[in-house]
Amino acid sequence: MNSSRKITTGNNDRPRDETIAQSGPGVPDDSGTPVEVDEVQVERAKASLQEDPERKLKRQVADTIKSTQRGAE
Repeated sequence: MNSSRKITTGNNDRPRDETIAQSGPGVPDDSGTPVEVDEVQVERAKASLQEDPERKLKRQVADTIKSTQRGAE
């Protein structure tokens, strides 16, 4: 039996010695379509990543306290 014989001929056809799911070293062979991102989402993500963790926690605690007080009324 020839060791270089292919297993399939379909969409997943690739040489046996290739890695799968871009798990190998080097530049990935990505032929997928680019992701479209809304600028508002980019700015929101950037702001959340740049926010001071202590300030963020204090804001979350304050929001939780306010929401529980509103629910108790």
